Amino acid sequence: MARAEFVRVMFNDISHKYDLLNDVLSVGTHRLWKKSFVDLATKDAPKKVLDCATGTGDIAFMLEKKGAEVTGLDFSEKMIDFANVRGTEKNSKVKFLVGDIQKLPFQDKEFDAVTISFGIRNVESLELGLKELGRVAKSVHILEFGQPKNALYKKSYFTLLKAYVPVFGLISKRGDAYEYLIATSETFPSDEKFLTIMKNNTKFSHYRSVPVFGGIAYMYSAWGEV
Repeated sequence: MARAEFVRVMFNDISHKYDLLNDVLSVGTHRLWKKSFVDLATKDAPKKVLDCATGTGDIAFMLEKKGAEVTGLDFSEKMIDFANVRGTEKNSKVKFLVGDIQKLPFQDKEFDAVTISFGIRNVESLELGLKELGRVAKSVHILEFGQPKNALYKKSYFTLLKAYVPVFGLISKRGDAYEYLIATSETFPSDEKFLTIMKNNTKFSHYRSVPVFGGIAYMYSAWGEV
């Protein structure tokens, strides 16, 4: 199975447990990270925002509360189904749709900002995905897992995560999904390495990386005309 299809099927299969598993995986701290991320992404009060890899809509709904007109996009049909149900319950105006980050159905610079949280490492072509994000928006904001710089902290963190895999498997019935997610978190380029890839595939004048929780995750931003 091609990687893109594996990722799509995987997220379809765990969509009904995704929010619970995120709470278990981060011991609830992902909610604080996402709040900080949304605060960063809306610092300049964007009016129109695209939230990619939107999942069940957490970030999209938070962006809407900040006053933005929001579109949420995800590769997984079932994730979008859950997001639409949540949107109805919240009386939200967020527009959710199924789509591929590598070929976004939007015009150049159609959005003031584009956000993506914990999804960029799952894109089959990172370079193409970044080019598309930079094409459709005036600023790009990414929240993604990475690796702590402290060697002992890094080893302890990933050892603990791997010990949790059987728990994830019992909850989601897809232990292989979390083996994949942890493995990609352990190897995905982060901090300055990721910023270099961003700079090589987008056209902005400013770039920034902010570590979260000692480097377990990073918030990246790119903005400004060249």
